[in-house]
Amino acid sequence: MSIKERATYNMDRDYHYNLEAGPRFSGEIPAWEPDPAFPFLGHGLNSPLGIPAGLLLDSKWINLYALLGYDILVYKTVRSRRYPVHPWPNCLFVKTEMLNPDALPPQVVAPRNWEPPSPRVVTITNSFGMPSLSPEGWQEDVEKALGHLKEGQILIVSGVGTLEDSREKLVQDFVRVASMIKETGVPVVELNFSCPNTADGEGSIYTDPPLASWIAREVRRALGDTPLLIKVGLLLGRELEETVKALAPWVQGMVGINSVPLSVVDEEGHPALGPQRTTSGVCGWAIRQCGLAFVREAAALRERERYDMAICGCGGVTHPSHIREYLALGADAVFTCTGAMFNPYLALEYKGVVETHEDPT
Repeated sequence: MSIKERATYNMDRDYHYNLEAGPRFSGEIPAWEPDPAFPFLGHGLNSPLGIPAGLLLDSKWINLYALLGYDILVYKTVRSRRYPVHPWPNCLFVKTEMLNPDALPPQVVAPRNWEPPSPRVVTITNSFGMPSLSPEGWQEDVEKALGHLKEGQILIVSGVGTLEDSREKLVQDFVRVASMIKETGVPVVELNFSCPNTADGEGSIYTDPPLASWIAREVRRALGDTPLLIKVGLLLGRELEETVKALAPWVQGMVGINSVPLSVVDEEGHPALGPQRTTSGVCGWAIRQCGLAFVREAAALRERERYDMAICGCGGVTHPSHIREYLALGADAVFTCTGAMFNPYLALEYKGVVETHEDPT
């Protein structure tokens, strides 16, 4: 079986096909015993491992990954209205070295007809643009997804506002979608402030502390006592300090990092996803040092300033040892997206239910 064929998301088909067909998986699901002893945002979970907004397109995807032992399940980002997806292709393999968070390359290459040598070192570019079903569709499906959870598991729904003609309307739409999410009965709401694949400003809110604070404050008022997480991109140094300071009064945690925006080209130097998408998000193995750097600095900042917030580390987690590495740096939870896409058994490897066959890289 090729590396591409191991993926639960079919990279050779478009988003709507994957949404309708559900995850591609025919393996056995080993039995495992719940042990909800891990504390997270007031809940007892089986483990600190989850999947961030992105891979879990709907309740069919939630069901599979809940069975496979992922205990924090984040429903793909939704909106207050139906919203289109970018044209296919949406996912390509990227051939690159481990990225240095302090010196990102000007571009990376997505060669045609090339695959990485192992699921442990898979790096991809993904470009969807935060599509969404209508609220009627996703609210009904979220309620169905809640019924798939096992003991010691939690469902979080990620939401984003849609930019129209003013920042005030954007804030209002964030409040609208967060309120719609709360109506489903999920115990935690996430706001997605980071997406490298949108042309509008909603994907870079994490770089605008005043706007981020404004949105978080208004959503906090609408949610009452429902915990609120914020998903951010790669932030370090002074930028991280300013964003965390702006968000700390209103949120219960941060999720970082999202995919890293880079110029992705083919072997001839042309935009790999077409002329309209010169930049797209890069995720998987190659961004692990970026994610670790974020968690390291965020945890130190939290301790220094006595912020009361959870840190959910994400980026390049493809092996059980990577999960432990994030936790050792201060992460309260660890998310894997590309790793779980190409190795669905990763959570069961971490729990010791399935043997780990490959060494970490």
